[in-house]
Amino acid sequence: MIPTVGLSTRVPVGDSGKSLGTLSVHLEGTRCRVGCAFCYLGQRAGDSDTEAGGSDGFSGPALRLLVEHLEALRYDELAIAISEPAERAAEALPALVAAAAARALPVALTTTLAVAARHAPLLARPGVRRVSLSVDPDKGAVSPERVAAVVERLRGAAPEHPLEIVLLVSLVSPAFTRTLVDGLLEALVDLPAVDAVALNALKPPPPWCDRRFVMTTLGRLQPLLGRALDRRLHLDCWIAARLLRLGPCPARADLTPTAGGLAFRSCVYQPTIDFVSTDALTARARLAAFEPPARCPFPYDGDGDDGREVTR
Repeated sequence: MIPTVGLSTRVPVGDSGKSLGTLSVHLEGTRCRVGCAFCYLGQRAGDSDTEAGGSDGFSGPALRLLVEHLEALRYDELAIAISEPAERAAEALPALVAAAAARALPVALTTTLAVAARHAPLLARPGVRRVSLSVDPDKGAVSPERVAAVVERLRGAAPEHPLEIVLLVSLVSPAFTRTLVDGLLEALVDLPAVDAVALNALKPPPPWCDRRFVMTTLGRLQPLLGRALDRRLHLDCWIAARLLRLGPCPARADLTPTAGGLAFRSCVYQPTIDFVSTDALTARARLAAFEPPARCPFPYDGDGDDGREVTR
């Protein structure tokens, strides 16, 4: 997830006062009905429909517990993932946005083009600063024209306040990567309707998406990177921090409903749970000395070690 403040591939080095930085919230603990084979939620150890709070996700007592955590924890931005079907977010989203707004903290939403097209008023609500749209063929047809139409609908649903629109474009297959390199990525970056594009590797990376593949892809994109990197085009944490070593791990902490409370992960992409919280004040005390993970959960081939060292 890309931060609203200081949108950049390079995460600044330094102590942020033990803030969690961008705190992500997944309303469900497992992959949504789209069922992408590469979904990192599907890789989470021990997650199940029961553990993830059933089909309702955050509601009732679970929602109140989450709001208490959002009121107590120190973070700079709240990032909420809206899975399909989006109707499940209708109860929780207003309460979460209000909790962040009460502390004057920005809110970012991440969802699909299909959800944005069908539920623009739900997403483009007061308090939401950014909507990130996941763009890849597993979630529907990808074309600049379709993206522009969805973005127009989003902006039309909130004409009274500006929205930052970011496209999350993932390297989901060699074939789609070739399409991106052959001109699609440049067309998306140059869309006047969007503010930025983030290029993402899959997490965990499949065998074909190794260091050589990513570096070759970046080499073929060099003209676009030369004019747009850190302006309109950004690289995700795995590519930037892990492969290119452009900065430290950004530590996208995550809260997800689970049996008995909230599952906390210091990295949104890691399969394992760090701890389950049932009390917001206890969680705040436990995270007072929060540090980014010392080891990336996703190795890659060919860096001369076990593939896990990261720079803080």
